Amino acid sequence: MAKEIIALSTSSNGTTVFYTVAFWYPITSGLKPVSSVSQWGGASAAENSAITAGSVIEEVNSFQFAIGTPVATIKTVLQQWWTARNTQLGGVGPNSVFGVFFDSVTGWSA
Repeated sequence: MAKEIIALSTSSNGTTVFYTVAFWYPITSGLKPVSSVSQWGGASAAENSAITAGSVIEEVNSFQFAIGTPVATIKTVLQQWWTARNTQLGGVGPNSVFGVFFDSVTGWSA
């Protein structure tokens, strides 16, 4: 996976620029296959397969910046967002505890 941040759309109301951005995160364990493909129309078949298999998770977020915000600043904010979330996921995936349960006799299942 080479791509990590993909701008999907931008719009403006004259004072603010709105960005819709897809973030791709590599997942190494705790995979949960999904039945969707990327919201980015330019994703390759291999990239869509990785998303469907759960080895890449796509999260789409919206951001807003004042008109005139330097592009370099916007890119930095998006990179910081990606890095923070990737650290949070830690390659494990958001579904690593899905289905884990506790009972008072045996304790935690995983």
